[in-house]
Amino acid sequence: MILLSYFEPETNNWRECTFAQLPTNLPAEARLWINLNNASQEEQLQIMQRFAIGPTLAEDFSRERHPPKMEAQTDFTLLIMRGYADADFSEYNSSAQVNLLYSKQVLISKIQCHNPVLLKQLEPQITAGKNSNIADWIKQLIFVVSGSYLEKLINFEDEQSELEDVMLHRGNDEHMARIMRYRSVLRKINRNLAYQKDIFSDAVYEEQSPLLRHFNSTEIRDFYEKFERLHSMTDMYYDQLSDLVEGYLSTTSHQINERMKVLTIVSTIFIPLTFIAGIYGMNFINMPELQMMNGYFIVLIAMATGGIAGLTWFKIRGWW
Repeated sequence: MILLSYFEPETNNWRECTFAQLPTNLPAEARLWINLNNASQEEQLQIMQRFAIGPTLAEDFSRERHPPKMEAQTDFTLLIMRGYADADFSEYNSSAQVNLLYSKQVLISKIQCHNPVLLKQLEPQITAGKNSNIADWIKQLIFVVSGSYLEKLINFEDEQSELEDVMLHRGNDEHMARIMRYRSVLRKINRNLAYQKDIFSDAVYEEQSPLLRHFNSTEIRDFYEKFERLHSMTDMYYDQLSDLVEGYLSTTSHQINERMKVLTIVSTIFIPLTFIAGIYGMNFINMPELQMMNGYFIVLIAMATGGIAGLTWFKIRGWW
């Protein structure tokens, strides 16, 4: 189903209309928002043909999943972005896919988002009785997409601090699994942010960037700085979580080494004692010490002396 919101310069107001009710040529002051969130492939194709959208742009726009990108033709610019739609970084269901085709008068949007609150924010804000600038709508959507990451990243800072304290004092495998989930989510959103940062980074330095049709260089740099900051924050959090993993593994390895050292010391002490016990456990008739009256006690004293001497040697050498 196609949803159209049309601003009529004659009545100076917005109204919902059908595709057939649109004028063939839009007046200069007219504005049009076409919502294709629930449109079929045939309806999307109809819109693409109506506004003479090139096949490459039409194909990329119609995809439900596409990496963030920006491309332009004569009148229309394609901008694909991804927002973060989950409540936090404990799980990652899917991104909010924001596909936009826009010109000076027309905005065509297709947004896939499982978060109803974010979906509502990603819709252009229409004010009754007031004409809207398409560039302002695009700016609003860019800020909403960047904000969907920023709020979660700021909240995650406190959670990561708690994780650091927990891992320092009583870390366990459950906390490790939690960290690994966070790292997986951060790695995925980092890719999305890298794509979007590059879109605006290229626009900052390209004199022919499609964004310059609607925004000045200061606004484009503002977009770039927002996504560059988000990308840097995800890099930083990912590195810090990696440090926690490495620290936990190092601590665990050290604890295992300490236990192995104790076991090695015990084994080293008891191996010669076991050797002596093994010799005198043999049942040969002609063993010379079998007839000694105090042989049993002499062997026990020798074994105790050997064990104490071994422990003393380890202590002197600093091995224990």
